[in-house]
Amino acid sequence: MTEARVYLDANIFIYAIEGSPVLADPLRELFGLFRDRRAVGVTSELTLAEVLAGASDLHRRNYLNLVVWSRIFDLQPVSREILIETSDYRRVAGMPKLPDAVHMVTAIRAECRKVLSADSRLKLPEGFVLIPPDRDNLSNLIQELS
Repeated sequence: MTEARVYLDANIFIYAIEGSPVLADPLRELFGLFRDRRAVGVTSELTLAEVLAGASDLHRRNYLNLVVWSRIFDLQPVSREILIETSDYRRVAGMPKLPDAVHMVTAIRAECRKVLSADSRLKLPEGFVLIPPDRDNLSNLIQELS
């Protein structure tokens, strides 16, 4: 059986580091599944630019430790190919925000059929599922991947 691949938008890391325990605790449990290789958590290097921009020094260290140094996540580069494909995807899918489109194209290229994001404006291609990060959805995802 192929490992499930779950794409994580930048807002997921913000909830995990700066959010209330209602979301942070189940997210940490999910990250444990990624660490144990029960599934693959994928995000774009763009996530770093998004989460670090307004982070305090402490949160900055926490983000870097979690997203980069822990090696829990498959961190995808923002390549020239991603940017070219993103311009096409923005036009076709009608996604005006560049960061959102970069995340979607990265998820598509990384074959992540599940996209964990609080951004309901994301336009996913057919066959992809947007999972809003609430307690029930996270519980269901954790159970599915366990």
